[in-house]
Amino acid sequence: MSAITINRFSESIWKIEEEKFKRLEAKIRIPNESLDDVDCVSFKKRNDFDLIPDKGGCYWIWTNEPVKHRFHRNKIPKKIHEGEIIYNGVAKDNVQNRIMHHLLGKQNARWSGISLDIYYQKSVSHRKKAMSAKGKAPYIECPSDIGNERRNDELKLIRDKTLLLKMFLSGKEKSFLKKSNKKEYCFRNGINIFETKHKKHSFKVYFITGLETLYTEYIEKKWREKFGLPKLCSYSSGR
Repeated sequence: MSAITINRFSESIWKIEEEKFKRLEAKIRIPNESLDDVDCVSFKKRNDFDLIPDKGGCYWIWTNEPVKHRFHRNKIPKKIHEGEIIYNGVAKDNVQNRIMHHLLGKQNARWSGISLDIYYQKSVSHRKKAMSAKGKAPYIECPSDIGNERRNDELKLIRDKTLLLKMFLSGKEKSFLKKSNKKEYCFRNGINIFETKHKKHSFKVYFITGLETLYTEYIEKKWREKFGLPKLCSYSSGR
């Protein structure tokens, strides 16, 4: 069997190119933690969604509504503007449509949106679990006190209804859960910010559109690496 020839000269060429890439990457700007230089829309009425371009890009969803659950144990972004970034993502074709799916969602939407509300019916399509005795489940923040000092939040998987009821829920959701006796509950796909539970809170979307997808995906990836993965994201990077 003949020996495999390794071209060390070729390897050195690409090592040089890698160093060039690293130097270039170090100069690329991404938004800061507070998204100060990023366009933003605050929603007061339905027509405000039209202010978001129907182009591809990346986006961040901010709210001052309490969100006590999360889908991962990674570092999360710090609170900003008396609220927090709860989700971010990339929409290759149309950011406006994606945001409408997240924040103007219908009760029975079949594909994934942000997960804040309990789904009342039996789920027959893809929905994230709100409580599950085994398998995937969200974490709930359970703060503990030792003496007069506050510890970091302890994260527990939502395996039972006691923990599920610690989430931020409407009176209707609490009543449904207390009367029901299921082993598993799901989240609704997306929310409607004008429904009673959400309308007393504020929601904003920060967005960057009209740029190459390669760059907006880079922004999303690097922003998460630097500042944290929002609570309602269920993956670390990539699609």
